[in-house]
Amino acid sequence: MEEKTTKINPGKNTKIENIKETKEIVIEPVTRLEGHAKIDIFLNDEGNVENAYFQVVELRGFEQFCKGRPVEEMPRIVPRICGVCPGAHFVASSKAVDAVFNVDPPEPAKKLRELYYCGHYLHSHIAHFYALGAPDFIVGPSAPPMERNIIGVINKVGVEIGRKVIEARAQAQKIQEIIGGRATHSINFLPGGIAKGITDEEQKEIEGMAKNLVEFGKFSLQIFEDVVLKNKEYVDLITGDVYQHRTNYMGLVDDNNKINFYEGKVRVVSPDGKEILKFEGKDYLEHIAEHVEPWSYLKFPYLKKIGWKGFVDGLDSGIYRVAPLARLNVADGMATPI
Repeated sequence: MEEKTTKINPGKNTKIENIKETKEIVIEPVTRLEGHAKIDIFLNDEGNVENAYFQVVELRGFEQFCKGRPVEEMPRIVPRICGVCPGAHFVASSKAVDAVFNVDPPEPAKKLRELYYCGHYLHSHIAHFYALGAPDFIVGPSAPPMERNIIGVINKVGVEIGRKVIEARAQAQKIQEIIGGRATHSINFLPGGIAKGITDEEQKEIEGMAKNLVEFGKFSLQIFEDVVLKNKEYVDLITGDVYQHRTNYMGLVDDNNKINFYEGKVRVVSPDGKEILKFEGKDYLEHIAEHVEPWSYLKFPYLKKIGWKGFVDGLDSGIYRVAPLARLNVADGMATPI
């Protein structure tokens, strides 16, 4: 029997005619993420998955070409790592520069930086919720691939809601522009502070946009409640064992173990929610190491305390997750009420 490789383009309907003759399924490119990647799925003789590989096939090289450059250039270089979350790299690199210069920004500068990052957080997560995640849940996992995109979302929820999404994201972007000097690749943070404050008029403008964004957040939660959580098919998909991994989680918390986005301590909890580690960001390398594989440019960080045990989950695994779910799982609650 001839063995076949089936290549799937995510933007088209690709039908596998005879799964038992297929030994490899290649999904390339992987869409809805920043950077170039592909997925290789290898099947056994019965047509079941034997191995699957998520491969990052593009060399970025930031760690290498940053060497030898003045450290104060880092906040202007590393935001180019990602077109979705440049603000996170801008803030992190600016804080690293503070540490190199051994300076602590004054309180007004810290608050402006944190406000900037809150704007970025909203801007980035609106993009993820509506453009990257919503196509699968709002349009539906059974919808044709060419319909599972932002246009499909707007067609499903209506043009008026689509307009709200665009307006909210623009407001969050505007907050970054006012404080950061530029909306995307910001320039306004300096070692030990910030180059320019905000005027009274800008403060009022930001306050008005922030209030609108809080209401938009409540609106988005209601959409999630109505469209996703009230759909049994989706809930079964989310809570089933197919998409579950029991991993450790990592995120920033304040002194009360409440969620923090700008500073605080890094907290790591087990799959059962028990605290494993809590450390300052400057001590990262004492607790985190990186594993590499020959088939991907992606690095695989793990907890030194547990060690690299391979691509396994559970209590004995050193693998951990970050981002929104992890932030919630490592914290005892939110620092502010809705």
